[in-house]
Amino acid sequence: MISGDTIVAQATPFGYSGTALIRISGPSSADILTKLTGISVFAPRVSTYSKIKSKDNNTIDEALVVLYPAPASYTGENVVEISPHGNPSIITDIIETICSFGARLAEPGEFTRRAFINGKMDLIQVEGVASLISAKSKEAARAQQRIVDGGLSKKLAEIKRGVISVLSVVENEIDISEELTQKQTFKKIINELKKTKNSVKDLLGSYKLGNLLFNGASVVITGKPNVGKSTLFNCLARGDRSIVNKTPGTTRNLIEVELIIDGAPIRFIDTAGLRDSNNPVEKEGVRRTKKSIENADLILQVFDNETDRPKLLQTQKSLTIFNKVDLRKKTKAKNGVIHISARTGVGVSGLLESIKKELGISKLSTDNTYLSTLRQKVALLSCVDSVNRALEIALEHSPDLTTLSYEVSEALRSIDVILGKTTADEILNEIFSSFCVGK
Repeated sequence: MISGDTIVAQATPFGYSGTALIRISGPSSADILTKLTGISVFAPRVSTYSKIKSKDNNTIDEALVVLYPAPASYTGENVVEISPHGNPSIITDIIETICSFGARLAEPGEFTRRAFINGKMDLIQVEGVASLISAKSKEAARAQQRIVDGGLSKKLAEIKRGVISVLSVVENEIDISEELTQKQTFKKIINELKKTKNSVKDLLGSYKLGNLLFNGASVVITGKPNVGKSTLFNCLARGDRSIVNKTPGTTRNLIEVELIIDGAPIRFIDTAGLRDSNNPVEKEGVRRTKKSIENADLILQVFDNETDRPKLLQTQKSLTIFNKVDLRKKTKAKNGVIHISARTGVGVSGLLESIKKELGISKLSTDNTYLSTLRQKVALLSCVDSVNRALEIALEHSPDLTTLSYEVSEALRSIDVILGKTTADEILNEIFSSFCVGK
């Protein structure tokens, strides 16, 4: 447990509000609360109304206060929460008084870091807290709450138990003999490794959807000038976000709008028309368009007549859209082409369904638990590599038990990296630096 100093911070956003929240954590929390209120005994986890006094015994405010004795608190230490009126001057005065009683201002993420160090949560749950705070949709928030509640940690704990059981069997065989002498033991190791491999691969398969739910995707609208890219962009954005004009080259800068589609934050990007131009500004717009295409998760290729139909990009996901159907004679729909009128909205709902299908949004479920960070993915990839090598060794006629033990141990180490059991300080510092001060 962290000992020594006591920290304090405002846990609610800065600004004017009806109420705010000030959090204190550390060994002096209860003593500081007594000095603030003049009350010596508090019922644990029960709100108490009290006046908040300055060091010279002047009333600063009236507030509700709660004492959470260690270890049954967020940080695992004595924690005090004070809910005064949400006036910045009042909050500043209270925090300065708390500091005069021996506390110091908390660093970003320090409350959660103490919770991690004191064993109140693992690193997966820590990352879940950070993502929960920044979630852009209720679906993403619910998914992150499941991570904070330990849903992903439980799955990894189950995988870890399987790896430990294999390691214990192998180590026992090393102690007894130099090779696996019992067929049943040999079979048990192989079956458990295969089970672990499948479980890890299932989790890895969830990363793409988890990344889509938490981080979103980019959809770039491309095509020649005047095919209706900006009109389509405005139709999707449900507003005049992009200028629409018959003059070629009107759109020169990339214009973005983020929409929440079934819980996933999707960035739609309107681009400059792709054409040769001597205008330096328009040329820069085309350059930016090509760059955005390279980084896109999905490309909407818009054209307005059959002769200008664009070539499909081979390396990226794309949808081909025939626009302005309201201005033309009825045309026969071709495979792979979506017919719409961005001006009237005809066919746009079908386009949205196609976008959801291409990005994988239709596969999202609020009942599932997803990998949420690249750090977790990289560690799991390392884990499955070690398991694969262990399987190859175990399937040999005379497996090398020492090498087998090493590979299984490496798989175990990768899981511990995800959980934060063996994670470098610089990685921890980076994770906690993304938190707000009061968390």
